[in-house]
Amino acid sequence: MSSGSFRNIFVGYSDNTPPPEINRNGSVSGLSELEEIMRNAIDNPDTCVFLHPGQRRDYTRDELIALQKRDFETRLFLTSTQCAGDTVFLRTHHTDNAGHASHLNYVRDYLKAAHATRITCAKSNLTTLITMCFELAPSDYYTFAISLASGLSNYGQNTDFEIKTSMAPSQADVPDLRYKFCQLMDVIFSKMATKKFLLDDKRSNIYRLVYCKTQYSRSSSSIYSAIFSFTLQLCLTAYIGLQQNTQDPEDDNRTEDEGSPKSKCNLSMLALAIFTFTYSFMVAMSTISEALSAYRILFKGVGVLMIMDVIANIVLPLLLACYGFFLILSEENFINAVLNTTALLSISEIDDQLPQILGYSEDDIIRNFLINESMTDFDAVKDVQVKDLARLDGGACGLPFGDFYITNMPEQGMNAQRGHAFQPYQVTQIEGKGVQVDPSTTVTPDCLLRKIEWKYTTGFPKSSLPRVGCLTLTKANGQVVSITRKRDPTGVIGISPLVNTLEGLFIMTTFQMSEDIIKLRVCGSADERNFMKAFDYYSLWHVTLEARRDINLLARRREENLRRREENLHEE
Repeated sequence: MSSGSFRNIFVGYSDNTPPPEINRNGSVSGLSELEEIMRNAIDNPDTCVFLHPGQRRDYTRDELIALQKRDFETRLFLTSTQCAGDTVFLRTHHTDNAGHASHLNYVRDYLKAAHATRITCAKSNLTTLITMCFELAPSDYYTFAISLASGLSNYGQNTDFEIKTSMAPSQADVPDLRYKFCQLMDVIFSKMATKKFLLDDKRSNIYRLVYCKTQYSRSSSSIYSAIFSFTLQLCLTAYIGLQQNTQDPEDDNRTEDEGSPKSKCNLSMLALAIFTFTYSFMVAMSTISEALSAYRILFKGVGVLMIMDVIANIVLPLLLACYGFFLILSEENFINAVLNTTALLSISEIDDQLPQILGYSEDDIIRNFLINESMTDFDAVKDVQVKDLARLDGGACGLPFGDFYITNMPEQGMNAQRGHAFQPYQVTQIEGKGVQVDPSTTVTPDCLLRKIEWKYTTGFPKSSLPRVGCLTLTKANGQVVSITRKRDPTGVIGISPLVNTLEGLFIMTTFQMSEDIIKLRVCGSADERNFMKAFDYYSLWHVTLEARRDINLLARRREENLRRREENLHEE
């Protein structure tokens, strides 16, 4: 990653140029205080640059020098002192106090209260954060999660704290506080994963809903509805099995032309039997995948409801697929065969349909469960000694994942009024028509970028809003596409020779272009497997099956190359 992107813009800029007045919300002193706090807290104080995306002022010479020392990955700074109205600051390549629309201040209040053992305050902020995440528009949640993911990357290495008793008493306490920050945020993101699984993806059933309803409730009457569903599904499957294994005594005396016993295989039903088996098997594979995910995400252990869910959604669908094939194949009446097919397929859906029949409010049950679950998880993290936090298994917590601002702009989700989009962008090369960059609602193979290279223009040398004049993208399939501004005949605006690079696996999340690219933001990871894990852990955009296959292929290639390289080094 190149961090010297502004080296070319010193030409013709006076060393004595005074910095313009900074005024954000009328609080110059607040920003001065923040600058002093941050310089005393971070490891690289010489890189501090305090600009605002909404202010069209110039960089000073010192700021230009500072920009050479920093990369493009977004970082967080948490302070116990409110400065210019905020307590959490985004540190991008372009500024240490980037404007943000997310409610990041709640994150600081949550951490500060938990760190200071103010349990009531911490739990209040935790429930507020979770409820906020539930209610946010999708794009607003995605930008909030990606910003935090970047700060939590590598177990919080991209987050700094004010050195103060109420935050980090000393620099020696920062590593432990980073681990604690990751564990506390894991409480929130694990609940978002459960909410996405049960509500957004509509994978709740009677067993999972009853588990959510009874886990933190004294009333266990609803468990009878789960028992009823399980008994009904088991009974229906058993009767089908008995039908297959029981032969009518009268059939033993019925013979065909040569007096042999009548065959129970009706070849005219073979097509319907095959289609029924195929569809039943597809349904079985889907329910098996859901049951395994439910065990990992929701149940997290063995219990009565979990066992019911496994039997009803793994064992019974496989049995029904097999029984159904032979049942349809032995049927003599076409209408009966069709009716039997419909009946077979409906058995596996009983547990999915029963909650609606009983009038269960899935949304309320699941959200209340997640709030209570978060309290339990918070207590588990709170009771662990800080020195032991590093040994906690946080799953995907702390994954290396970055948010990169290639141009300077505020952090925000979709904003139709201001023409701001935040979603994955597909990049395609159309023969004879050039490069096409389209917004997408999901991450497709055309969204995946292995390498991003760009050059800034020289027409805005002192601006806090630099523009990209040349963008070269290497897609996951190896295709290289370039977007370059047209040559300026007046010679006023050119393109810097300095090339900036990101390598790994990324997607563009914001793209806007006129003559130049004026808005560009990307997210991703240097490792393909971490990219996929982060998308699942932080409940980001849906990744299509085709894109997942491409990601796995890239990961295997990287691992194979690393293995070969290690073997060559060992031989040498």
